Amino acid sequence: MRSIRNFPLVAAVALLALPVIAGCSSSDSSTTTTKPASSSSTTASTANLPATGSVNGFTLAVTSAPHTGKVGSTSITVTAVLKGDVKAATLDFSISSSSSAAKGKPATDQTVKVTGPGTFKMPKAYSPTKAGHWAATVTYKPNEAGSSTLSVSGLPPVEGSSPPFPQLVTVVTEG
Repeated sequence: MRSIRNFPLVAAVALLALPVIAGCSSSDSSTTTTKPASSSSTTASTANLPATGSVNGFTLAVTSAPHTGKVGSTSITVTAVLKGDVKAATLDFSISSSSSAAKGKPATDQTVKVTGPGTFKMPKAYSPTKAGHWAATVTYKPNEAGSSTLSVSGLPPVEGSSPPFPQLVTVVTEG
């Protein structure tokens, strides 16, 4: 009789845990959780990790460097790695400040043609001429009609919000 009385409590706990269990997924990547000593150690540990997105059997991983710099002495570079079932496409590399992104005009916009998996670099490094937060974006634009486009970006989705991939943002200060 005692186990029947506790059944509603057990069922309620199981139902509450279901969204957490259902939201979990498995992939080829691994996650390590550490207790940060300070915010700078957390930033440093994620700064060199690629920002990734995937769709239709391929993955786009993007890195940019450096993460900080000074006006007049900083050149931002961006690298994209395509893995998996990659079709012929164009990779669009752009770097934007918040204000240029709001106007829909990146500070630089460069393209590279791809025919399959590989590592691709933005053709020419970008040197910001003013202080600010400069975010890299790489967009995969397939040649085949009806195929999915994929973007990986350091730009925040809404002005004033945090960037989805802070490792794609370079903070440039006055010289």
